[in-house]
Amino acid sequence: MPRQLIVMRHAKSSWDDPSLSDHDRPLNPRGLRDAPRMADTIDGLGWKPQLILVSSSTRTRQTLDCMSHILSDVSTEIREGIYHAGLTDLLHELRDMLDDGITMIIGHNPGSEILINHLSGEWHSMPTAAAAFLSEFDGKWTVENVLRPKEI
Repeated sequence: MPRQLIVMRHAKSSWDDPSLSDHDRPLNPRGLRDAPRMADTIDGLGWKPQLILVSSSTRTRQTLDCMSHILSDVSTEIREGIYHAGLTDLLHELRDMLDDGITMIIGHNPGSEILINHLSGEWHSMPTAAAAFLSEFDGKWTVENVLRPKEI
């Protein structure tokens, strides 16, 4: 089995409480609706990760929580280094990705788009709650599919 990676951007977050730091912003109602729908779609496509690396921000952890009806039994690691990470940081975090199986990383933009572009050479728009599925064959990454909430 090739190495596979799901790159997901957190679901839509709220800006309602200006007293909260960016790190502490929660999901808004659309985000709370989109995340479980994305989980159902990911599950329906057979994209079952064995490891999830998730940013430490509230909105990314809530995105994962909203997907728990599908992903509750998956090994999860909260990583501060994914929060607003650049490419070098994301590649560093992925040093622990599985050699055999599916790893999922839930983070932010522009990091999600930049990571996908760096790995595959392709540019894909990653609105909130979007997920891209990539496979590696002989050291070359290919984008197999990109899911966006408005398209499911």
